[in-house]
Amino acid sequence: MSHFGIFCPPVTGHVNPLAALGRTLAGRGHRVTIFQVADFESKVRSEELEFVSLGAEHFPPGSLAQSIEKLATLSGVKALKYAVECERRMSHLILEFAPAAICAAGIHALLVDQNEPAGATVAEHLRLPFASICSSLPLNREPLIPPPFVGWAWQDSQWARLRNKIGYAVSDHFISPIQEILNQYRRRWSLPRLRTPDDSFSRLAQLAQMPKEFDFPRDRLPGGFHYLGPWFDHFSSRIPFPFEKLNGKPLIYASLGTLQSKDHRYFGLIAEACKGLDAQLVLSLGDVSGIDVPTLPGDPLVVNYAPQSELLPRAALTITHSGMNTTQQSLYFGVPMVGIPLTHDQPAIAARLARTGAGIVIPPRRLTRARLRAAVESILPPNSKRRQQARILREAIRQAGGLERAADVVEQIAAR
Repeated sequence: MSHFGIFCPPVTGHVNPLAALGRTLAGRGHRVTIFQVADFESKVRSEELEFVSLGAEHFPPGSLAQSIEKLATLSGVKALKYAVECERRMSHLILEFAPAAICAAGIHALLVDQNEPAGATVAEHLRLPFASICSSLPLNREPLIPPPFVGWAWQDSQWARLRNKIGYAVSDHFISPIQEILNQYRRRWSLPRLRTPDDSFSRLAQLAQMPKEFDFPRDRLPGGFHYLGPWFDHFSSRIPFPFEKLNGKPLIYASLGTLQSKDHRYFGLIAEACKGLDAQLVLSLGDVSGIDVPTLPGDPLVVNYAPQSELLPRAALTITHSGMNTTQQSLYFGVPMVGIPLTHDQPAIAARLARTGAGIVIPPRRLTRARLRAAVESILPPNSKRRQQARILREAIRQAGGLERAADVVEQIAAR
């Protein structure tokens, strides 16, 4: 039996796939512990994983909720700057307190989200084997791959190379505070300097919860890179849902993730666009705390939180913010999508969705009731082109290996 430690950002979209992997490993007899700030303990415990708090005196109770609430109000460059500042603080916390906590817990190997590079530096410092986890888009850089925070389409041209190069230069400017704190500790621990984020990725294994067919074409990935498809189990089926209220009509499942749960503007527009269709709209607000359910046009079935893995097999269409988890799980069940990428990495995920042909993307600045309704009506027919493409990706995902293959790889790492 091995004891795996996990480092990932303290947000639902990153912990959910890693929690599913953790439960798979636990089912094989291993121990799995997530290291994070104290505010995240209840979330981790609810996922039935072990938890160790880091530096509670430096991250007072309530700080995480305040940060997430502020992040939900931001978009564009402001959101990026604030996210970088939060990550700089988190990196310092991990670098300062994780080594002792890991040694005390008796960890044999680490699973480190690419978006939490401090975990990789700690692994190197302690000489522990680790796997890099791409819970969202792979951050691996290539000349023809746009930065993961823009909605640029993939193009094989000199212009695209120049555009991407400039984009990465801008990215390096923004993330420089994170790189500085990482390299400060790396000097202290006599580790090589990180020049780019790629330097922090594992040489043993890099695991992505998406199929190769969903990503842009790449030719510079390391030998230990694995496209595995989405990581989820039926743990969410414990979430209560009024299944008796489903009326048998084609089901439109709409979710904008957890960060946008308090922004009712988009929910109202989605409900208005679906009003009068020969379909049933199920709208998940993405908030388990129990916010007031708004009154929306068209009498949709509205819940604070939905058992997504139970609803998607019944769905004819997903309307999504283009978050990685909802996008990949929809494709797992062959469900086409309308993507409304709101912020963070969602435009980049939506660009890949559009390229596959399994969905229609409407940027928020162009979102109107008429455009959304037209997109929904074009996808809903059983023989629609978008639905056919979603089914093709469904078959690719079923061949990718998923959680079981991911668990195989990390067990091999621990055995080393």
